Amino acid sequence: MKFILKSIIYILFFIFTLIVFLPKEQFYYLLENKISKMNVIVSDEIIDEKFFGLKIKDANLYYDGINFSLIDNIDITTLILYNNINVENIRVAKSFNKFLPSKIDSLNLNYSLINLNKVSILSKGDFGEFEGDILIFERKIVGELKPSNIMMTKYRNLLNRFKKVDEKYIYEFKF
Repeated sequence: MKFILKSIIYILFFIFTLIVFLPKEQFYYLLENKISKMNVIVSDEIIDEKFFGLKIKDANLYYDGINFSLIDNIDITTLILYNNINVENIRVAKSFNKFLPSKIDSLNLNYSLINLNKVSILSKGDFGEFEGDILIFERKIVGELKPSNIMMTKYRNLLNRFKKVDEKYIYEFKF
């Protein structure tokens, strides 16, 4: 019995030290390098490594060399079985305000090794509320939008990209 208890304690200690001493900042730079191949560049960010994650502040997002948005806060929590990315206060650049709502209050992405195929999305902002999933193996995004009054009046062209089914706005995109 002592052997089993010792083994469990050693395994838990190993997992805890693995999570704490994981090179999180290097993983972030690896991810940044991967998305730069798709012409998306994150710059001017302040990175703070935590025990169980990473905190990124004041990141500018560029697409094809054009400043697309400013992100106030990104909080990444990395646990072995469960990962969470919480993004707060995304402001779209003024040059895109005619096409997109200007502010996203929060964007929450959750991933669990229990369900390898799905990343859950929950987002709130000037556009309303979006809840959906990224289906990794099927390479598609599926979700439902509850549009705000701003979205219904000012961004009708963007809303036309959604399918309206029983007063719900459904979004599907294959990548």
